[in-house]
Amino acid sequence: MFIDKNLQKLLLLPFLLFVQPLVAQQMLQPELRPEVKQDCGLTISGKVLDHDTRTALPGATIYIPQLDRAAIADAYGNYHFHHLCQGNYTLKVSFIGYTTETYSLRITTSTVRDLQLHSDAAMLRSIEVVSTKIIAESQSTEVLKGRQLQQTEGLALGRALEKLPGVSSLQTGPNVSKPVIHGLSGSRVLILNNGVRHEAQQWGDEHAPEIDALAATELKVVKGAAGVRYGSDAIAGTILVNPSPMPDTVGVSGNVSLIGNTNGRMGTIAGMVQGKLQHLPISWRLNSSIKKAGDSHTPDYILKNTGFEEQNLSAAVAYNREKFGAEAYYSLFHSKTGILTSAHVGARDDLLNAIERGRPEETGSFSYNIDRPYQDVSHHLLKLKGYYTTGDLGKLLFTYAFQQNAREEFDKDAPRHAPEAPELHLDLITHTTELVWEHELPSAVSGSLGVSTIWQNNTYEGRQFIPFYKNFTAGVFAEEKWRSGNLQLEAGARYDFKDLRVKNLDRYNTLSKPTYKFHNLSGSVGALLDVGYHFTFGTNLSYASRAPHPNELFADGIHHGTASFERGDPDLTSEHALNLSATLNYHTNPRLNGGISLFYNNIYNYIYLQPAREPMLTIKGNYLAYFYKQTDARFYGADLYLTYDLTSQLHLNTKAAIVKALNTETENTENSKYLPGIPADRISADLQYDFNDHTNSGLSDSFVSVGGLMVARQSRSDSFTDPNMPAPEGYFLLNAEAGTTLKIGRQPVILSVSGNNLLNTVYRDYQNRMRYFAAETARMLLIRINLPLVLKQAS
Repeated sequence: MFIDKNLQKLLLLPFLLFVQPLVAQQMLQPELRPEVKQDCGLTISGKVLDHDTRTALPGATIYIPQLDRAAIADAYGNYHFHHLCQGNYTLKVSFIGYTTETYSLRITTSTVRDLQLHSDAAMLRSIEVVSTKIIAESQSTEVLKGRQLQQTEGLALGRALEKLPGVSSLQTGPNVSKPVIHGLSGSRVLILNNGVRHEAQQWGDEHAPEIDALAATELKVVKGAAGVRYGSDAIAGTILVNPSPMPDTVGVSGNVSLIGNTNGRMGTIAGMVQGKLQHLPISWRLNSSIKKAGDSHTPDYILKNTGFEEQNLSAAVAYNREKFGAEAYYSLFHSKTGILTSAHVGARDDLLNAIERGRPEETGSFSYNIDRPYQDVSHHLLKLKGYYTTGDLGKLLFTYAFQQNAREEFDKDAPRHAPEAPELHLDLITHTTELVWEHELPSAVSGSLGVSTIWQNNTYEGRQFIPFYKNFTAGVFAEEKWRSGNLQLEAGARYDFKDLRVKNLDRYNTLSKPTYKFHNLSGSVGALLDVGYHFTFGTNLSYASRAPHPNELFADGIHHGTASFERGDPDLTSEHALNLSATLNYHTNPRLNGGISLFYNNIYNYIYLQPAREPMLTIKGNYLAYFYKQTDARFYGADLYLTYDLTSQLHLNTKAAIVKALNTETENTENSKYLPGIPADRISADLQYDFNDHTNSGLSDSFVSVGGLMVARQSRSDSFTDPNMPAPEGYFLLNAEAGTTLKIGRQPVILSVSGNNLLNTVYRDYQNRMRYFAAETARMLLIRINLPLVLKQAS
């Protein structure tokens, strides 16, 4: 039920006439004590207004945290603070039915500043609304948190991010997925796990990020070249996997989650406990999760040897003072993942027959056993971070991180001389450092200056696929924002030097030690404008360059997880991407909210895997062959999301994504004008009904939704980009979700169930590297139980 804004003001007037003299009296009392606050004679005053109608908001609260003083706007919306000194102040403005806004200003003389608030659709209808916040960056940015994030629990990180427009996933079988942003993936997508650049063997299509998504409370995606802060190679974008802030209130709390999946009979148990000491400024947190799944199945058959196991553990401790602080964090990720047995084929005719047959020859019955071929991966992360506050101007931060990624790959047939040993063991050690000064200057300028380093050592045992290498990268960057009124301008630049030393033993046992030196630049300029009437507009022009990875230069052999043969090119050069994006958001409207983001990305010297027409014969059998190529490419498209409230309880949510990619060097050649592996156009929609809370029954936050995902056939494909199998037909999947919070005594229990592919549709996805051998998985139900716990409260 909506309350007219003018009626709100009339209802508040009697309360305001009574309360305002009391508040004013409390405000004046500190000023009568000159030993507490210096009287410098300056004033901040103005009106608090509705952003759209420009009408006054009597009763709005204005708070200055630097002075711990507050004021309430009078019956005409006027506010004032007297007896202020010169300096920087923050005005935090709040009013019932409106989004709280924060204004920063520096005063040297008495200042008049009107403060504008946006109506808060979420508060007006008393339910949570996702994706209606005012954007804070000129680049297209999406955030997954709250109920939306909870509805992805039990899914891998790549599949969870598919909830966001413009993000898809590159799959290898039913249990491995990697995020794809605007058609780009792999080393072009930078992932920050708890503020640390995730470094593993991320070049592999089947190397899913070694990150426990259950430990995150926010997934943030910055789309487009975002290399200024995090590294020039972030051509596609950056994914931030953020845990919740460390607890700042004394006590102990936590939660326990139980998750079940009917397809693969997966079971997951996850727990978190955290607290803060009573007499010391020390906070701590422990996270752990265990997953186990057996063979997945399609509507017609079992996908043999597609089970997986996963164990995760993390711990953090933080010491925080107003002036300085420190944090230590450690995490361990371990997984064992089976690979579809039928993807590893021997003779050439058997491989071609497997593709033509359209289903695995070996299906069998369900099992939790993980046999050869499989992969075993462990990832250790240790982070040490400290900060020091540099007065009122900002904060100096230093972060050191150590990572070890150990990957073992076991072929289908074990060697006779060592039946328990892996055919390939990869070990990557990474040390990263970052020193950053985050600042907020008096002239409405904020930003960061910093330097970073990466040192890596990659070794292997067994057959060679990628070589030994040592990598040292050093970068320096600066990014600044200037905001005045409704306009924000941004600019940033970065320089990276990369020294890559390789020790390569080729198939003829010839040893070479090539050295590469790369100089990579990146930069961006952008603007963000609050147009008014619920509209914000952001545009960004960015440039980034990415040095080729050692696998792109020197891969030569069987890529185990994708059941393919790959060969690199040692003459590859750096990619250079020039990206233009524009985003228009319509926000904080009581009924309709949404946005559209357009992007245009020219990538010169684009590196990609070109499928060969004939399979490659190796001593292990025949495999689909891929070769790294380089060309000029153009990516462009659009992301769209829309939410419409049919009633206060019934909501329609829609999102769509279109990515087009062209090989711009093929106008006068026989090669294809398309590029392989680009996601097809897609649109999804769901209708969600939120029930009124029934306090007497102990139920709250209850909802039910039904929707669908429609993916088109990838028509931008031909016999050159996909010589082994044409792009599969498009498909439609019916999905549904429901959830509630049940209160048993004082203990809340959060229950939810989500269903995917409820019609048991038989289909293949263009971005699944196993689509040559099997269909996608059948109907799946995810059942979740979450228990928030308060173990000890402050005494």
